[in-house]
Parts: sequence; C-alpha cells; structure tokens
Amino acid sequence: MEDKEEKEKEPNAKGGGMSKLLIIGAVVVLVAAIAAGAVWYFFFSATDHAGEEAAKTPKTPGVVFDVGEFKTNLADPGGKRYLVTKVAIELNEEKKDEKKMAALKEQTPLIRDRILMILSAKTVEDLQTPEAREKVKKEILVSLNKYFGPDKFRGVYFSDFIYQ
Repeated sequence: MEDKEEKEKEPNAKGGGMSKLLIIGAVVVLVAAIAAGAVWYFFFSATDHAGEEAAKTPKTPGVVFDVGEFKTNLADPGGKRYLVTKVAIELNEEKKDEKKMAALKEQTPLIRDRILMILSAKTVEDLQTPEAREKVKKEILVSLNKYFGPDKFRGVYFSDFIYQ
C-alpha cells in the first residue's frame, strides 16, 4: 500500500515541477523584455529627443549686446528691497553689423526702459529661484520682441544678480 501512495505522489510532483519551471521561465522572459524596453527607451529614445532639441536651438550664438547695469527698487511692501543686475541681450543675428549695432545703441534707452519696468514690478519672491529668474528672462525677451519686432532678440542674460 505504501508503494501505491509513493507512485501516486511521483507523477504529481513531476507535473508540479514542470509547471513551476514554466512559470519561472515566463517570469525570466518578462523581466528580460522589460529590461530590453528600458534600455531602448533610455538610450535610443533619449538620443532622438536630444537631436530634436538640437535642431530647434540655433547652432551658432548670436551677437550679444550689453545693456548695462540696473539698480531698482523691488515691488515688495515697504519698498526697502532692491535689485542690482547686469543685463545683456542676444540678437537673432550671427554676424556683427556695425550699422545695426549703432542703431541698437540709439535705442538703448527704450530697451532699458522695457527691462526696468519688468524688473521693478517684481518682488523678492519673484526672483528667488533659478526657475523664477528664467521666467523673468523670458518675460523680458517677449516684451522686447513685441516692441522692436518679432524674433529680433534671441536671449536675455544676467551677468550679475544681487537682491536685498
């Protein structure tokens, strides 16, 4: 009787072992597929996006015009906070043209006024983080391009930035 019980257990044990092997094999294949997908996404997909970004941005820098230093009170309550910064703007031109630079120098008071109006309307909270300063740069760029003509300027740069 014991022999019969042992024989009955053996086929079940072998069948159970086969199903376990199939499950383990399926899990290994699934993990390998996920790993392959992750490798493809991070290495090949990221390169494609980097290429798209590179195509959007200009390859050569434009001419940079120094607008000068700005000292202005900030819009904080009490009026005791101020900002000191140097601003330069990048033109949407790759070669320096003396006639255009002379015309730009004549327009410097208008450019400075636009920038000053934006900076003096900010509070310390509007300037504390790098993201906030990038937002201010974009606001200045949009304002200048709106006033002087679309796409005349490419970028705004702060070389000094001190607020108190």
